[in-house]
Amino acid sequence: MSDSLHSPNRRALLVAAASAAALAASPAGFAQDVYPSKRVRILVGFQPGGIVDTLARLLAERLQKSMGQPFVVENRPGAGANLATGLAARAKGDPYTLLLGSSGPLAVSPITEANLGYDPLTDLIPISLMAMTPLVLVVPANSPHKDVKGLVESLKKSTQDVLYPTPGVGSPQLLAQEAFRQRAGFPASPVHFNGSPAAVMSIMSGEMQFTIENPLIVLSHINGGKLRALAVTSKQRAPLLPDVPTMAESGLPDFEAGGWYGLVAPAGIPAEVVAKLHAETVAALREPEMARRIAAMASPNINSTPEEFRAYIVSETRKWRSVLAAAKKS
Repeated sequence: MSDSLHSPNRRALLVAAASAAALAASPAGFAQDVYPSKRVRILVGFQPGGIVDTLARLLAERLQKSMGQPFVVENRPGAGANLATGLAARAKGDPYTLLLGSSGPLAVSPITEANLGYDPLTDLIPISLMAMTPLVLVVPANSPHKDVKGLVESLKKSTQDVLYPTPGVGSPQLLAQEAFRQRAGFPASPVHFNGSPAAVMSIMSGEMQFTIENPLIVLSHINGGKLRALAVTSKQRAPLLPDVPTMAESGLPDFEAGGWYGLVAPAGIPAEVVAKLHAETVAALREPEMARRIAAMASPNINSTPEEFRAYIVSETRKWRSVLAAAKKS
């Protein structure tokens, strides 16, 4: 037995085992662990029940089944989702903290907030886009305007101050309406309400002439004959409103606006973990029931590579920076 312990083959095995143990104990060896090996949390910057929370829970359920560890949604609302986004950004190198990110904190807040405390492009790693929510331009049902052209012509001729409602500062609805105002070339000012229901009520009451809103907020009013849809803000027509033209079809080429959502992780996590999360997320998005659930929220089911997602954040930030800069000058 003594001879076998000191044989060349035995010594090689002992050295290899010691090296493997040292690697596993080191930070570099962390990447070699089977991921995930424990509970993973997915941060959400909004209260339960909204589209971001719903997407996170749909994804968490599927990742838990496919990856064999608990994926738990943790709601951390506050500051327009900047709070949760900041928490994820500060969890550098931690693959057990993920974020279901959205357009506001990832592409708008870096423009509008002076002391945000994080940079989405350096502090976070995009994994995949998951969904986009087009918006819809609506007017009261008794409005004389049947299309975008007629509405714009009227707004340009208005002798009174034109006001439009928004659900809040920094919202996709505000940005879309400001972009619409600039592209169409009429003067108007936003009135900020505390959420979409109050903003939509101002249209149905005739207090204001138009708004651009989330389809799920206005669809029942459109179907009930209280609102008229003039256009959607996506590149293609919305499946829930197939007879409503796009803004591009209505005379505003390349007009696109809306909310979007995707999975991101803190910077510094291993590349193989990014690749695994991406593959599992895309597989979840392609699962028929998840695709159906996302479509029911008026949000086309999409996915992207991490590089495509990052490029999209860059392009969206650039677009809205231009719109907001023009708004300050007008």
